[in-house]
This record gives sequence, C-alpha cells and structure tokens, in this order.
Amino acid sequence: MTALAPRRKPRFLQHETVETIFGYAYAMLMVDVLLVVFNLPLAAMLFVTVDPLASWPFFLPLSLTLAPSLAGAFEVFRSLRQGPPRPFAAFWRGYRRRAGTAFVAGLATAVIVGLALFDATVMAGTVWAPLLGPLLVVLSLGSVATTLFVVTGLVVFERASLKAVAKASVFLAVRRWYFSLVALAMVGLIGTAVLMQPVVGAALAPGILLYAVFANAQYAFRRAVDDARA
Repeated sequence: MTALAPRRKPRFLQHETVETIFGYAYAMLMVDVLLVVFNLPLAAMLFVTVDPLASWPFFLPLSLTLAPSLAGAFEVFRSLRQGPPRPFAAFWRGYRRRAGTAFVAGLATAVIVGLALFDATVMAGTVWAPLLGPLLVVLSLGSVATTLFVVTGLVVFERASLKAVAKASVFLAVRRWYFSLVALAMVGLIGTAVLMQPVVGAALAPGILLYAVFANAQYAFRRAVDDARA
C-alpha cells in the first residue's frame, strides 16, 4: 500500500506582495483626493453644473489647474518604484518642481481647444462644418495627447527643458500615434466617469486611469530614447 502523498499547504500571498498592493491602492486613492483639492474650483463647478459640456467657455479657464496637478500625480506614480508610497510628499514635490512649466503646456492646450470649439460653434450648420470639423477634432485631441506627453516628460526627465520635452512630445504624439490613442482613451474614460457620477467618478477613476496614462507615456519616451541610442 503506497503512502498517502502529503497534503500541500495552501499558498498565500507573501507579506511584501500584499503590502505592495495596498500601497499602490492607497497611493491611487490619495491621488484622487489631491487632484480634487488642487482643482477644487473646477471640481466644485462640475458637481453643481447640470450640463458642463454646454458651459465649456466657463470651464475652460478653470481647467488650467489640471496640468500642474498632473505633474504632482505623475510624480507620485514615478516614486512608487522607489520605496514605500508617500503620496502627499511626492505629489507636492512634483507640483513644486514642475507646476510652472506644466501650466504653460496646459495653457497652450486650452487656447488650441478653445479656438477649435469656438470655430466649431461658428461653423455649425454651415457648409464648412463637414470639411473643417474633423480637422478641428484632430487638432484638439492631438494637443491634449501632446500635453500628457509633455507633463510625463517633465516628471521623468527632471533636468530637461520645456522646449526639449515639448519637441519630443509632439514627435511621439504624431509618430507613435497608438500611444496617443491609449492616453486619450484613458482620459475619455475619466471624463465620462466624472460627468456621469461626479462624486464616485472623481473618487475612484482618475488615479488608476492616470497611472495607465503615465505608464503609457513613460514607455513611449523610453522606447524613443532606446531607438535614438541604437
């Protein structure tokens, strides 16, 4: 009679793995909170406005706080691999270092999007709408994607100038267009979640989806650097 095989002991997640998972979850939630705090006027008006899309001229200036706060959020994501998460300190560090240059990039995008929306409003119902409408959409989406690359580049390459990062970002947004589509899809999901359920969407969606935006853009930069060295 053969001996019974010993029972295998159940395998549980290691303590370090559990700690890492909870650390990431904590960092994402804190990023959501900090984004609301650093964009409080915009968040407050989104909560009380019935149709934010129809009031875009009012919301466009309020959106100028987004790019600087993204610098703080992306710094949190960058610091996750460097040790235990300290989201408050990392957010403030990224905001303090890159808020000014990120604001310039965000302002440029706001101007481009604002002009595109104004032209679309003027041309609505005219013969020019089907001809220039797609161009305005591509221009607006391209500027948003470029700004996401710019803010990522400012955080990842701490000593790089805004001019150098902006040139690289325009190249990546156009040449590596599939990275731009991924970033825009993530931002679209954030916007949809916030517009449909402002409180729940702002509390749960931005952190995890912005992490995907940051990882996507960071990988695109790394690929570009590796190709340049090859």
